[in-house]
Amino acid sequence: MITKGKNYFWLTGFIIINMVGLGYSFLLNNLWPLLATLSASFFIMPTWWSVIALGFAFTAYFNSGWPLLASLAFMFVGKPKRWWPIPAGIAFAIVEVFSFYLSERPLGITRGYTVMGAIITKVISPAHAETVSYWSMYEPSIDWTIALILGVVMGSFVSARYSGDFKLNLMPQLWRQSKGDSVIKRWFWTFVAGIMMGFAARIAGGCVSGLLISGTIQLAPSGFIFMFSLWVGGLVTTLLFYRTRVIVIKREQ
Repeated sequence: MITKGKNYFWLTGFIIINMVGLGYSFLLNNLWPLLATLSASFFIMPTWWSVIALGFAFTAYFNSGWPLLASLAFMFVGKPKRWWPIPAGIAFAIVEVFSFYLSERPLGITRGYTVMGAIITKVISPAHAETVSYWSMYEPSIDWTIALILGVVMGSFVSARYSGDFKLNLMPQLWRQSKGDSVIKRWFWTFVAGIMMGFAARIAGGCVSGLLISGTIQLAPSGFIFMFSLWVGGLVTTLLFYRTRVIVIKREQ
C-alpha cells in the first residue's frame, strides 16, 4: 500500500507539472515549456512511459521521427544496470561509426578539457595565451568535444536514473577497505589521478577514447601501444595501490 500510494503521488505530480507545461506551451505557442517539464519529470520519476512522452514531444518539436525512435530504443537498452562487455563493445563501435559519419573525425574526450583550458586562459589573460604555442593548437571556442563531455555526463546520469542504479557514493567499498574512511584523502588522490591521466593523454596525443579505441579501429600502432600500456599500468597500480594480491573477474548479473 505504501508503494502504491507513493506511485500515485508521483503520478499526480507528473500530471500536474506537465499540465502546467502544456498550458504555457499553448500560451506561448511554443513546445519548449512542455519539453522542459517533461524532462524535469523524467528525472523525478524515470519510467518507460515518461521516456515515450519525451520522445513524442521532441518528435513533434523537431518534426522528425528520430527522437521517438531513440526513446523506444532507450526504453529497452537503458534499463539493465550492467552490460556484458561484448554488447557494450558493439554499441561503442556503432557510436564510433556515427562519430566519423557526423563529425568526420573519431571520438576523443580529453581534447574538450584542453579546449576549456584554452578558453579560460584566453578570457583571463589574452596576452599570455598568445605567447604560449600550445594554446595556438586549440581554438578557444566551444566545439564538439565540449558537447561530447556534456553528453557523456548527462547521458550517464539519465541512464543511471532510468536503470535505478543512481546513488551518491563518496567512498567506494574497495577504497574504504584499503585506504580508510577519509573523504578528503579519497578526493585528493582522485584529483591527483585526474591530473596525471589528463597530462599523460596530452603527451600521448589521445586518451582511452581518442587513442586506444579510435586508434585501434584505424590499426594505428600508437593505439595498440596505448592499449597494452593501459592494461599493464592498471594492473600494477591495482596491486600496489590497493595492497591486494587477488584479482577477481566477475560477470554482473
